[in-house]
Amino acid sequence: MYKRVLIVMFQFVTLHSFAGTETLSYDISVFNTTVGKMVITHDKQADGTDLYTLVTSSKAKFLWLNKTNDSRYQLVYKAGRLLSSTFKEIENGELKRWCNIKWDGAKYQVDGYKGKRTFTDDISVSTITAYFDGSKKINRIFYESEGDFANIEYPEPNTMEFKTSDGHKSIYHYVNNKVNNTEFKLSFATVYMTLSK
Repeated sequence: MYKRVLIVMFQFVTLHSFAGTETLSYDISVFNTTVGKMVITHDKQADGTDLYTLVTSSKAKFLWLNKTNDSRYQLVYKAGRLLSSTFKEIENGELKRWCNIKWDGAKYQVDGYKGKRTFTDDISVSTITAYFDGSKKINRIFYESEGDFANIEYPEPNTMEFKTSDGHKSIYHYVNNKVNNTEFKLSFATVYMTLSK
C-alpha cells in the first residue's frame, strides 16, 4: 500500500512539473472610468494541451448606458491547433451571444447564436491566444465569439489591428510580446483594457 501511494504521488508530481500557468489581468474602462475586470489564463497541461480561459465582468452606468456584462471563453489547443472553443456572453442577466466550436478530426463544427455551420480552415492564432504572443505576424485571426476570421493590419510597430464581423474594431498594443492594452471601438464608445498594475 505504501509503495502504491508513493507511485501515485510520483505520477502527480511528474505530471504537474511540466505544467505551467500564465495569467494576465486587465482593468476595463469606458469614458475614463473603470467598469470591470478581464482575466486571461494560459495553462500548459501535462498531456500536451494548452487551455486558455478568458473571463470578463463589467458594470457600466453612464447617461443612456446602463448594463452589466459577463463573458467566458475556454479554448483547448494541441500542437498549435484549436481543438475546441466555448463562448458565452450574458448581458443584464440574459444570454446575449454564444458560440461552441469543435474539431471533429476533419472539420470544425460551429454551433452558435447565428446557427450551425462547418469549415476546414486552420486555426492557429485566435483573439485570445494572441494576448500571449505578439511575435507572430499573421494575415488573419480567428474570432471565437462569432466563429469566423478577421484580416489583420499592423499600422505601427507592436500594434495589431482588425475589424470583426460584428463591426467592432480591435487594436492590440504589445510590450515584450504580451498585450499591454487593447482598444475595442464599439458603436457607442471605445472600451479600453489596460494591464493591471
